[in-house]
Amino acid sequence: MAEWYIQQSDTVEDIGPLRPVELLKMVRSGDVTPETQIRKGDSAWFSASEVGGLFEAAMRPTIEYFCPQCERPVHEPPVVCAYCGREIHRALTKITENTIAGGAKRSKVDQPGKSVQQWLKSKMLRRDEENEEGTG
Repeated sequence: MAEWYIQQSDTVEDIGPLRPVELLKMVRSGDVTPETQIRKGDSAWFSASEVGGLFEAAMRPTIEYFCPQCERPVHEPPVVCAYCGREIHRALTKITENTIAGGAKRSKVDQPGKSVQQWLKSKMLRRDEENEEGTG
């Protein structure tokens, strides 16, 4: 699983590791803006605006599922509730429409449909090409 880190300008320590869902929550709360420096794993720091699809993903609705019997959280059906043991084929759902606090502007670099994995792959290819040019 991907681990993300955030560089805070007002503190010495970085925040992380964060799971992707935690990073999205920070984007939604406005703690991560397009200018925020972030990194994935042990990569170099870069602006959050360079991660294609990050801000679009933060604005997508989230769906939570709940057991119709005990009303506790469950995974997407079909599933067996870990709390009451009921086999669930249709769960109660809660859909949350998400927004970004402060209305973060969409970056020109942010390309809809471009996954983080694709972005990292292209970034690594560019770095490899630059290294080859420097040694050649």
